[in-house]
Amino acid sequence: MPSFEDMLLAALQNPPDPHEPLPPVNRKATIFGVVIPFLVLAWIAVLFRLWVRLRVVKEPGFDDAFVLLSAILGIGGTTCVCLSVKYGLGHHMLDLGPDKMEKYFIIFYIENSVYLMQTAAIKISLLLQFLRIFKAGAMRRVCLTLLSIVTLWGLAFAFAGWFPCFPVRGAWQHRIGAKCYGFGLSDVQEFFIMYKIHSASNMVLDFMIFMTPMVIFKTPTLKVKNLLAMAGVFAFGGIVVAASIWRLHAISTAQAATHPYVDLTWLSPVIVILSCLEVDFAIICASMPIFWPIIERSLAAIFVSYEVDVTEEHIQNDYGLAYELEHTKSARQTSLRSVSGTSLEGLTGDYANKAPKFSIGPDPLNETSSRDATFQASVRTLPKPKWEI
Repeated sequence: MPSFEDMLLAALQNPPDPHEPLPPVNRKATIFGVVIPFLVLAWIAVLFRLWVRLRVVKEPGFDDAFVLLSAILGIGGTTCVCLSVKYGLGHHMLDLGPDKMEKYFIIFYIENSVYLMQTAAIKISLLLQFLRIFKAGAMRRVCLTLLSIVTLWGLAFAFAGWFPCFPVRGAWQHRIGAKCYGFGLSDVQEFFIMYKIHSASNMVLDFMIFMTPMVIFKTPTLKVKNLLAMAGVFAFGGIVVAASIWRLHAISTAQAATHPYVDLTWLSPVIVILSCLEVDFAIICASMPIFWPIIERSLAAIFVSYEVDVTEEHIQNDYGLAYELEHTKSARQTSLRSVSGTSLEGLTGDYANKAPKFSIGPDPLNETSSRDATFQASVRTLPKPKWEI
């Protein structure tokens, strides 16, 4: 099997055309313009999620910790991608020179290892989130089995990423003759196989994880709006799976940026961008079921008003977590609150055409009032006029 040095020598004997136009995907503006905005969107989703879990429902969990870990790793990975552009990403490796090439390999080593950890962290977060839904039965066992597999998978590839050579500096100093394997680039074919194995297994696990909660759609009491909301979440999951499939295809076509010759900086921008997008979409997909119901209720409060607005009742906090379908809810509490459009109806209730009724006690100033007399007051829902601000 050809070594990295052999492939590099072959590239020197047949150098690329120095006047070859730079493909759009290799340009700095394209790379920055894709990875940075989607990282920002992912962080917005994470912050909304943490706000809901910590301040609204006050039920944080390990799934929140792992999604936060994935987002933090995303900052590190995206920073490495942006730095790698400075040190040659998007240009031919032979044009970099020895010093610049070594700096690129240092950044590539960190970037690749961070990505391997990030893919495992977001999968663990999703599975822990599913365990909030499936409290018992076969689906819980499926989630626990997948959680064990993903944990071992993540640990194995994280070790392979951070320790590809012994000593480790052999991953970017190929001339020292370190003992390397897999991502260490001592053997080009082995490097490609390692990349392909991780990408293929990552795609399969993504598909299995995002198909797991599909059983929720069989619940007969779900309202149409909740079905549509969950369909939107699964649509994001489909984008994640599609990105992982596209990434596997790109790795196979370019043989992990080693075909027709080793040119990691020229052939890998597509792979790098898809890696970033895949994880960012997974973070957004994991966070949407947590914060979107709160946003929906807030919008309803803005655009819907009521005529009679005071009632006393025993309520049970839901906060829109029907999308997660959690079986545990917050403790019951008594409150005096305004009747508003943010109250969730039952999963199967249809009150669109019904006016709610409220009991009003007898008038203490009316001498003819009896102690047991009650009155019914109908309340009409009035859409706020479009011209009101």
